[in-house]
Amino acid sequence: MKINLKGKEGFTTVDLSIAMIVIIIFVVIMTSISSSVYSSSMEAKRTAVALNYAVDIFEHIGEVNINEVRASSDLLEISSLQNFVCENTSTVNGIDIITGKIGTYQIRVEIEDYRNDGVVKIITLKITYPVSKKKTETLELQRVKAQEKTA
Repeated sequence: MKINLKGKEGFTTVDLSIAMIVIIIFVVIMTSISSSVYSSSMEAKRTAVALNYAVDIFEHIGEVNINEVRASSDLLEISSLQNFVCENTSTVNGIDIITGKIGTYQIRVEIEDYRNDGVVKIITLKITYPVSKKKTETLELQRVKAQEKTA
């Protein structure tokens, strides 16, 4: 009795090897894409948190009397910034500087008297935060605070 092996169908080693290679390539590509999406979403989240801090600080400064806008740790005592730790307050070349941090977010507020008359102040806010282990971002915003006229 003669056995016909050509008529039998099945997977050969070559077929299985090609299938494994295709599956491995697919898994590597999907892992790379999901890692990229995750890191992008974390970067966007950290930037959104920094923007929220900036909005809270600028809203608070907008409510404060212009005479109270100076290098003082009291200026950034805001309920929405409960974890703010003031590290230093100083005046350098006529610019009041407040530095501090909230977690990994480094905050620096510079208050400059526009014409040295106390009527207009330029507030520069810099928030530096880590995006990844090797990369940091700095968000820099400015606002003008003017003395309101009394009638």
